Amino acid sequence: MKQYNIDRLLKEEIFGGRLIAPMRQWLQLHGIDTKKYDYNADIAVITHYLQNKEYPEGNLYQEEALPIMERYYWATHTGLGEETNVEQTQIENLFSEIFDTPVYKQHVGNNDFTFVDLFAGIGGFRIALEQLGGRCVFASEFDKSAQKCYGMNHGVVPFGNITLQENKDRIPENVDVLCAGFPCQPFSMAGLRRGFADESKGTLFYDLRDIIEAKQPHIILLENVQGLLSIHNKDEEGNRLPGKTIDTILNILRDELHYYVPDPQILNAKHFGVPQNRNRVFIVGFRDEDAANFEYPTGEGIQDVHFGEIRERGIIPSKYYMSERYWQTLLRHKETQKSKGRGFGYRIIRDDDFGHTLMVGGMGLERNLVFDPNNPDVNATFDRRGELNHDHIRVLTERECARMQGFPEYFEICEGKSSHYKQFGNSVAIPVIKEVARTLLDYVGIEYEEIE
Repeated sequence: MKQYNIDRLLKEEIFGGRLIAPMRQWLQLHGIDTKKYDYNADIAVITHYLQNKEYPEGNLYQEEALPIMERYYWATHTGLGEETNVEQTQIENLFSEIFDTPVYKQHVGNNDFTFVDLFAGIGGFRIALEQLGGRCVFASEFDKSAQKCYGMNHGVVPFGNITLQENKDRIPENVDVLCAGFPCQPFSMAGLRRGFADESKGTLFYDLRDIIEAKQPHIILLENVQGLLSIHNKDEEGNRLPGKTIDTILNILRDELHYYVPDPQILNAKHFGVPQNRNRVFIVGFRDEDAANFEYPTGEGIQDVHFGEIRERGIIPSKYYMSERYWQTLLRHKETQKSKGRGFGYRIIRDDDFGHTLMVGGMGLERNLVFDPNNPDVNATFDRRGELNHDHIRVLTERECARMQGFPEYFEICEGKSSHYKQFGNSVAIPVIKEVARTLLDYVGIEYEEIE
């Protein structure tokens, strides 16, 4: 048996899974099946409890969290005898470094209003509402890499599968704001036919609907791609139906859940001080206030920010520059598309312009290329990709992607280049969320104090 004597773990060890090995050993020694062991689920319970234990919401997590924390303490202190008396402070100290995270330290003590962060990604919604003084009482995110990045920055691991009833039950009732950048899928015929009786859960919006019905948040704040307004419902075979998905969503929110919901609004991030041309549709609703006089923010008075103001200075490492072979392929592809009367192809961002929408996968990288002659070694550099291009064309760096979405400089980028495009592309433009949330709070009269 491997011996452990760990009194305190670094945050990288907590969110990186250092406790998995000692806990598996402990479970095996006590004859407990490890097949259902879920480290992220355990740390989600523990971190939600620790961050909320001074508030009423902490009571939701305490009964479940305390025995889990004690179990991890015994797993990491193999030399202790059964008669050893362990204080609760000793147990909590094992996890105390979760508070040594950059975003959490900026917003510790927030309590002007409460919110939940569903489909949380890496926490764009959370940062926006925390900057207005809000306190997050529940977060969920299915992607493991995003969960880790969320933990490293916010000091809490989001719960995973939000379709599980056990996770829905953990959400506090009557929070001030429910946030969700929910995935958009056409509603199935089964869902349309069965309404609330539908058991198939053909789209995650049904789960979101169930949560809103059960928890009754005062305000709902939803964000999605612009295409949500145009996609149609489909039958079981995938055939298009007359009704649009957005109409089904609005009918559910207004007629079944009885929320006051103004018409959705498309907002472009470039009007809110973000150097990115990014259209997204917003859907908001109020439980108790009529929405007849609600007006979405327009970004009026906010100064434009262009790409040149956020691009990284100095010499960018050669790994960000395209290979000559791939660059020539892009040039030929664009010419081919141009000859066919199409505009599809790579795009180079000018310093005096806005970046293009950050996208996930496919040609996402090529939508935001940068001319950057500051690295003198590029023309003479060869790597595993071969010769690097002589036109000094590179992709965005991780930090530039973060800035394109309005993430603060203290946000820690904790994943490699292969995943940061996905995480930032899937995220939200924080300044837009912040302005919409500010408008919602003002409309219902919730007081808040902005925190820089």
